[in-house]
Amino acid sequence: MDWLEMHNMEFGECIVLGSAKRQIFMVDCGSMNVKIRETDMEVTDYLEHTLLPRYEGAKGRSFLLTHYHRDHMSGLRYLLKKAPYFFDRIYLPTAPVDRHGRALLLEFALYVFTFMGRQSEYSQVSVGALRIFERLRQIVGSECIYTLGRGSSFSFDEVQYDVLWPAWEQYPYSNLFCDIVEQLDVCMSSPYLGGNAPAFLRLKQEFCEEYVRCCELCSEETRGQPLEIEQSIDRLQDYLDQLEDLSDSLCLLPTAPDVQEILNRPDVRNEYSNAQNTASVVFHNHRNKEASYDDILMTGDATPETFDAIAEDLYDGYYIFKAPHHGTAGSWSHVFQDIYKSHILISNGDYHAAGMVCAEYQEDEGIKHCANPYACAWFVENECCCNRTAYCFEYSDRGALTLRCPKCLGKARAAQCGIYVVSYRSERGCLCDQ
Repeated sequence: MDWLEMHNMEFGECIVLGSAKRQIFMVDCGSMNVKIRETDMEVTDYLEHTLLPRYEGAKGRSFLLTHYHRDHMSGLRYLLKKAPYFFDRIYLPTAPVDRHGRALLLEFALYVFTFMGRQSEYSQVSVGALRIFERLRQIVGSECIYTLGRGSSFSFDEVQYDVLWPAWEQYPYSNLFCDIVEQLDVCMSSPYLGGNAPAFLRLKQEFCEEYVRCCELCSEETRGQPLEIEQSIDRLQDYLDQLEDLSDSLCLLPTAPDVQEILNRPDVRNEYSNAQNTASVVFHNHRNKEASYDDILMTGDATPETFDAIAEDLYDGYYIFKAPHHGTAGSWSHVFQDIYKSHILISNGDYHAAGMVCAEYQEDEGIKHCANPYACAWFVENECCCNRTAYCFEYSDRGALTLRCPKCLGKARAAQCGIYVVSYRSERGCLCDQ
């Protein structure tokens, strides 16, 4: 990696790794906002007129989606609509299965798909995973689709990256989320229910089993033959079409209101969202020897439970550390206290749905790179960037205040760290109040 750009997507994320060979690797692209308030520009206009032209000259473009939330994937849909062949390869998270072999995230999403339609309550808790293989095949072709899980690896700019999470099997879903899916299954399992309830349960099982198989076929390590992948995607499409055809009749069952009541509970929606976050793809570079400028930890919206599970796999320090879930307090892990961070990426904005940036990042000695400072209590209170008192070791062997960085002083286009925050009006270094 030669440089890194983090785009101001408000409460969303889009981080682009770049190489000197004019290749890019984009991790997530989405926003919860309609407008980027810093520029008063529609997010779709920003994607079309700033982001696409910025990278259209790249010789190779890959994309990695960490999880299926709108603030990480809505931009991908728009980019593929405007430029179908923009990406050469797209990496998707696997569907993790528990110790019983059940893909509970998919099972829950199928209940939402069948009984809730497109109700706004789940607009932030995307069920976009269900048709992702079918839609990507139509746009980029199945040969460009790859899946990632713990133990997977991929390369960019001659650096190997190891995927630490999510686990493919024996995935530790929370007890609460397991109980929620069990409640839904109980509603549909009465022998006196009749109707299409047995057909729903059968199709749900068949879809999930095929989806997990499709993930395995699309993995780099166990990749199947092209015809196998095509046939698997066809079966997924057929199962989902059948469920969609049954939806109206299923919603007339006497137990349907009970299913919908469970799905509409705020605590259930929150737990599903948390389960999606916990299953985010987390990856870092593979160290061959000692620490280097290639050391980077990318975290999606991973939760403290995620980092408890992978704590032993993490390095003691990273050159670039991406704060999970927009740097909010709910995703801060005690594990981070023992990790040295040279540079911290925080993608948040005026619409900070999950809260402000937590104080632990403000107090960290690493240099923060913030997409938008108005989600930071330090900035709001002090009207200046916390990096003004931070030392940059790229500028001087003994360290120098970030204020002396030529990029921050306006004397150079390039920052020596190679890290930039990009918006329509500016390309910033580490001082968010410049």
